[in-house]
Amino acid sequence: MLDRMRQATSGWMAKLLLGLLVVSFGIWGVANQFSGYGRGTLASVGDEEVTAVQFDRALRQRMQQFSQQMNQVMTMEQARNIGLPQQVLSQLVSEAALDDQASQYNLGVSDDKLAQEIASDPTFQGVGGRFDRQRFRTLLANAGLREEDYIADMRERMVRRQIASAIAGDVSAPKPMLDAFYRYQNEARTISYVTVDTSAIEAVGEPDDATLQAFFEDNQSQFRAPEYRSLGIIALEPSAIADPASISEEDVRKEYDSQSQRFSTPERRRVLQLRLNDPEDAKKAADEISSGKTLEEVASERNLTAVDLGLKSKAEIVDQSVADAAFTAEEGATVPVLDARLGPAIIKVVNVEAGSTQPFSAVEPELRKEMADRQSSNEVLSLYDQIEDERAGGATLQEVAQKLDLPYQKIDAVAADGTGPDGNEVSVPGGRDLIADAFQSDVGLENDPIHVGTNTFYFYDVTETTPARDRTLDEVKPEVVAAWQADQRATRIRDRANALFDRLKSGTPLSEIASEIGNDVETAEGVTRTASQQPDSPLSPNAVAQAFAGPQNHVANAEGKDPQNRILLHVDSVTVPAYFEEAAGATQLRDSLGEAIAGDLLQAYNAHLINERSISVNQAIYGQIVGESQQ
Repeated sequence: MLDRMRQATSGWMAKLLLGLLVVSFGIWGVANQFSGYGRGTLASVGDEEVTAVQFDRALRQRMQQFSQQMNQVMTMEQARNIGLPQQVLSQLVSEAALDDQASQYNLGVSDDKLAQEIASDPTFQGVGGRFDRQRFRTLLANAGLREEDYIADMRERMVRRQIASAIAGDVSAPKPMLDAFYRYQNEARTISYVTVDTSAIEAVGEPDDATLQAFFEDNQSQFRAPEYRSLGIIALEPSAIADPASISEEDVRKEYDSQSQRFSTPERRRVLQLRLNDPEDAKKAADEISSGKTLEEVASERNLTAVDLGLKSKAEIVDQSVADAAFTAEEGATVPVLDARLGPAIIKVVNVEAGSTQPFSAVEPELRKEMADRQSSNEVLSLYDQIEDERAGGATLQEVAQKLDLPYQKIDAVAADGTGPDGNEVSVPGGRDLIADAFQSDVGLENDPIHVGTNTFYFYDVTETTPARDRTLDEVKPEVVAAWQADQRATRIRDRANALFDRLKSGTPLSEIASEIGNDVETAEGVTRTASQQPDSPLSPNAVAQAFAGPQNHVANAEGKDPQNRILLHVDSVTVPAYFEEAAGATQLRDSLGEAIAGDLLQAYNAHLINERSISVNQAIYGQIVGESQQ
């Protein structure tokens, strides 16, 4: 897991994006919203402060987000290893610098504007798109936020937006830049090419002993036996512990009764509704209905149209009075609803679709399994505590398994890539995450369990380590022979392709070269710089890059999609489209370039704000929060 997170945050592009994120978080705000939670100062930025609690909660939330993405609990050590605490602190310092500048500008937001902003957030809107105060309070409570803190943070973000709008609110990319980027992205080429593969060379035979020995010695590290680790594992999996047969029929029936709505399909009715704004006219229409007129006749005489509410259950009809009348009337009946909440109406029940209920016998297995799974989840948590207690008392994992009567699985040998000594994949509970953690541990160390899903835990011990070693030729002779043959094929193909490419550069037609090696000339039309990203692309990324390395009639010798093959190519034609505002993709390009320029401006402005302010960080508090010892 840690390797995947390191890979995700490595590279210049990732670092650039992280830098831009710090700036954008500082201006637009993020979901941590923890202003005003504590008084202990972790950092000061001008006259603004970043509190210890502010930082701690922001860091914990970012760690939780990573945990959800990786489907495994992120530890503080892992967070430190990918630089997460520094990123969060940088974000909060950026916010503080903007808040300090806003104070100097005397910027603010009126209560009316703030209320309007919160009310317009779709997250807090209920039925009809209107602000729902109860929903607002519930969502904040679920997120562990106080209303006053959320409002204070929202006010700060709106102030930051004022600064952002002033700096880069109306930035757009200049037309020459748009034109250049558009041409670069959409330039298309027609490419003729021939593949130089094993058909173009003599077959590779078997090496003699001396040749094989020399090749083995030159490439001995390629055949080195990796380090192996032996593991002992206790798997706490609800599915393995669950015992549906242990759930009594009486309990299952109680569960069935308590969830009766879940197994029932409500009756639904298709209803036509004619709304009448005038109460007196509504009474008159009701009398006409009583006298035998149809709904359609009443509507036609008033130049109105009855609205089809569709096939709905009673709960789905918004107006309760209409719902009550519709589900009381007979099919085909037309009835007045003069006391409807949304105004008097005449309704007609067009058809009735009867409800149904699944019998107990049909859903009993499903319910029984669900109840067993819930019960086993509770048992898992109880066993988890017992295992931790036993390990705290000094028991080995195998001793814990014996005492608690739990299955104990031994993995005799597994390499870091998940394979065993025979080269085949080893089935390890907890999968690659457990293997990766095991190779960061050692014999005799107590390890945190691997947490998967909601209530699945894998406890493990490293019981033995087998160091990596050099194998003898006799141990890996078939693999060495295959590697030598593959190397020879690649070398011969490369040499043949180089010789053919020299002739291609000298003017020999591609068709003549293709005929000589027994392959066809193929053509790829409309090739763009991103063509190799398509799964069905016939050209490798290197071939596409080489094809765009010169003008029309350019020739190149590139790697094939199979790494041992080569591609000889010729650029037949080049099409460079002109940029215009209505062109396909032009709007997206214009917006993305505008956003990039705005991001650069905001990043530079934020750096300026930070550089001109006195910034101090309490390293003792920082180290305490992130678990770094202060020597």
